[in-house]
Amino acid sequence: MVKNIPNKMTDKELIAYINKVCPRRIDFLYLRMDFQNGCNVGYAFVNFISVQDLLTFAKLKLNEKWNLYSSEKVLQMSYANYQGKEALVEKFKNSCIMDEREEWRPKIFYSEPGPKQGLPEEFPKPTHMRRKERSSYNRGALFVPGINSGTAHYSPGKTFLNANPPNQRNSPNRPSFQGDERRQRRTYHGSPVHGDVDVSDEDSPRQR
Repeated sequence: MVKNIPNKMTDKELIAYINKVCPRRIDFLYLRMDFQNGCNVGYAFVNFISVQDLLTFAKLKLNEKWNLYSSEKVLQMSYANYQGKEALVEKFKNSCIMDEREEWRPKIFYSEPGPKQGLPEEFPKPTHMRRKERSSYNRGALFVPGINSGTAHYSPGKTFLNANPPNQRNSPNRPSFQGDERRQRRTYHGSPVHGDVDVSDEDSPRQR
């Protein structure tokens, strides 16, 4: 995940920002939005095509100011529970978010080497309509812990993003970060959520 994103930033602007460092090297991006005011809520799910792409972006941008929209925010990163393009697509294709306006939906890009790599790809159709109906009925919290709360600051060996491959949490090829398995309950805007962000809150009732 990319966190501490300026709230006025659009998904197109975020893609362009990443492409300046790693051109056409992401295959999934979802900038989560506040549907009431049309602004993003400060974080995005991003999957890089390779671990090296992830590390290249992190080395240049982690803990750096965005310098956009007169924002003083500093770019932060962390793991999400769902890792890899396949898992993210499987999750979101059955989410009610796919019924929202196009600019608010998750985006995917071609992963395989070739002339189309990094270019927009059509998102797969839903395969579980009952799950999608449940997602629409039980849409969960939009917010992630740590954003603007002082609890998500980077410390070496702790925070990064998704990348393909690997998908396994304990893979030897995955960067190892201190406290990666730690789960904490925190509060953001009055809603208690898990410290390790889970995109399943798209389908879950809001916790109170």
